[in-house]
Amino acid sequence: MFKKIKEATGMIWEVLSRGNYLLIFLITSVLGFYVLYKLTLATIAEHSLKIFVIMSGLNYTFFNLVVLGIISLLFGIFMSLFVYKVILMRTLSKTGFFGTIGLAAGLFSAGCPTCGSVLFALFGMPLALFYLPFKGMELKVLSVVFLLFSNYFLARSFVECKVKNN
Repeated sequence: MFKKIKEATGMIWEVLSRGNYLLIFLITSVLGFYVLYKLTLATIAEHSLKIFVIMSGLNYTFFNLVVLGIISLLFGIFMSLFVYKVILMRTLSKTGFFGTIGLAAGLFSAGCPTCGSVLFALFGMPLALFYLPFKGMELKVLSVVFLLFSNYFLARSFVECKVKNN
């Protein structure tokens, strides 16, 4: 099992070491964090991080921003691998499913639990995060898990292709 994880991690580094894919990773990660950050503050008065800290507490805010950063980095890795695979194979893959689910969970979890989530509001449930036991953190962690699986399976598909071709 650890050998497969090590091979998948090696493949991720191999793809990211190529200039274009590193650029895709950086742009996607930064834009992803920006979008998630803006969605988090969308329902806060004056879109202020200071007010978010006052309303949600410093610990929650810190953990929230760290998890949003992790989601953004994992999504950046996913997009780099996905573009690499599409260019390499010229076909879409089943592994895109986990990445899509992970991103969707991350988007729905972005928001203030007491003010409401923008995306939940579109479905008539603006305060849905408030009723969850950890105020939406469980959706963020779920998003990280799905993106980890997606990146692992996508990287493993490259390793398995190399083995089959030899």
